Amino acid sequence: MIIEFPRLNKIINETFVPYWDNKDRYLIFYGGRGSSKSDFVSKKLIYDCLTSKHFRFVLVRNTYNSIKDSSYKTIKDNIISLGLQELFEFKLNPLEIRCKNGNEFLARGLDDPTKLKSIKDPSGAWYEEEIPSEEGFTTITTSIRTQRADFLQEIFTINPEVDGDYKEHWFYKKFIGDRVDKKFRAQLSEDIYYSVHQSTYHDNRWLPKEFGQYLESMKQSANPANRYYYTIYTLGEWGNKQTGGLFYKMFDRSSNVNEVHYNELLPIWISFDFNVNPGMHCIISQVQNNTIKVIDEIITKSPNNNTVGLCREIVRRYNDHEAGMFICGDPAGRHEDTRTEHGYNDYSIIKKELNKFSPTIKVDNSHPPVIARGNFINNIFEYNYKDLYIHISPKCVHTITDLLNTKEAQDGTKHKERTKDKDTKVTYEKYGHLSDCLDYQVISSFKKEFKDFIKGDAPSVTKIGRNIQGHTY
Repeated sequence: MIIEFPRLNKIINETFVPYWDNKDRYLIFYGGRGSSKSDFVSKKLIYDCLTSKHFRFVLVRNTYNSIKDSSYKTIKDNIISLGLQELFEFKLNPLEIRCKNGNEFLARGLDDPTKLKSIKDPSGAWYEEEIPSEEGFTTITTSIRTQRADFLQEIFTINPEVDGDYKEHWFYKKFIGDRVDKKFRAQLSEDIYYSVHQSTYHDNRWLPKEFGQYLESMKQSANPANRYYYTIYTLGEWGNKQTGGLFYKMFDRSSNVNEVHYNELLPIWISFDFNVNPGMHCIISQVQNNTIKVIDEIITKSPNNNTVGLCREIVRRYNDHEAGMFICGDPAGRHEDTRTEHGYNDYSIIKKELNKFSPTIKVDNSHPPVIARGNFINNIFEYNYKDLYIHISPKCVHTITDLLNTKEAQDGTKHKERTKDKDTKVTYEKYGHLSDCLDYQVISSFKKEFKDFIKGDAPSVTKIGRNIQGHTY
């Protein structure tokens, strides 16, 4: 079949031209909205479909019903815009695009993985917009095998945000890792290569000017959610997906996450939470000029998920510290329980293990009221109540993830979601531990201001909070 295809610089943006003939096993295109990454992939696949001896590409999304208006539509629209519709047949039930040369696109959703395994001789897959689960990816990638095609390829065009800490997400760890390059080629194994490409709306010369202006306007939005999505949709950076119904409604990464560093001349504050699963937790902070600076976080996993193990990690990291130490945290640690010897509690163990620092214990006898402390901290995050500030180091990724994912219960307290470890089968609270550490730290450091807040000495403009869409509660 002889095809007259337009010159590449006429139909795709310059940043994608080097990937037109790329035959790596995996191609990963991520970034902001309006960068034309999906448009490029659809045109590349149309060309490959027309020119390959065997081409059977699977269009993949998490749900089958969402494919019709995403990758299927993009391919169909570009076939028509390129004037190639006479060479293709479009089917809706099931969703398929067939070329007259025998090659084809087939749609499959991860909501019915059995149908993925039934495809004979697939040569590739296009994952559009959503990052699949690790299990879904494994099902697909192990199904992409045939000797009839010249090469096998899986292509991702994705929004770079995930549930939970993106640095702990399987996809990020597998394909991105510690690399800071926006474009790179790497090797998974001896014979398997992959290429990664980040793009933003600046790479799309055909994007309407008004859309670019809107993306830029998100940076100055009064809504914290829009300022967060500026980093995802405009800058194309990786992030942790935000959801509604959060306990820390006013936490905003653009203003509350800052570069803060350990100062050897200042005391360190260590705030403890004593849950042992999925690990023992603490945060390390320093207080200066009405500002809490969270400089570090520690989570010790089994077999060191106990008070002694956590303290020994603190000693390892801050062995040379000489400027004083304050200890705060969960008041429950004052009680003897089955985890400690008779006559000891968590704080007596802490004082013994950290004795070289001559620590001062600043732990209340009871828990500060959850709703009140949440409202207090939300006021600091948004309005800097009483000229107080909380700055969290970007390296404290688990603390940031906790603040972004801890949910609010119907009664206004924290809803501690439980999950089960797939290896140990132990059930534990997924989020809430490090944010509890922060709560104890804030209340201990700003005790007078918290009492004033509870008594009602708060600015008249104070709002209880707003959800991710910006509606007030």
